[in-house]
Amino acid sequence: TGTLIVARDLAHDRIRQMIDEGKPMPEYLKNHPVYYAGPSKTPSGMVTGSFGPTTAGRMDSYVDLFQSLGGSLVMLAKGNRNRAVIESCRKHGGFFLGSVGGPAAILAAENIKSVEVVDFEELGMEAVRKIRVENMAAFIITDDKGNDFFDEFNK
Repeated sequence: TGTLIVARDLAHDRIRQMIDEGKPMPEYLKNHPVYYAGPSKTPSGMVTGSFGPTTAGRMDSYVDLFQSLGGSLVMLAKGNRNRAVIESCRKHGGFFLGSVGGPAAILAAENIKSVEVVDFEELGMEAVRKIRVENMAAFIITDDKGNDFFDEFNK
């Protein structure tokens, strides 16, 4: 329950470009967990359309940079992460939380209470959004000590 920032591939690339140009990490990535997800078209009378997690691995190359600047310290998505992300979480005190990918329509209908675009509106469905969720299930996959669920599972 709380506020999440939703950002995917294109938004992450834009933020990296901003950092490369000497601009600061957006405060929204420092102040809230980031949910790697994307909405579908919003049906009439709904807060949002289907809104499920996307595969986290596509954002792996951004994690160490973002975490070193105080952003993306809590990430939520589906799938596993590479060793560099696990090490970044250990080094910077980050966490990667898992979410189930299948019930995206149910998640939208029952758990997402509000959605607003906060950055890069021109990216359409890939714009950065702020969402308010209630009772959204998640579980720790990677913790701030470098422990990883998939490593333990694959032993």
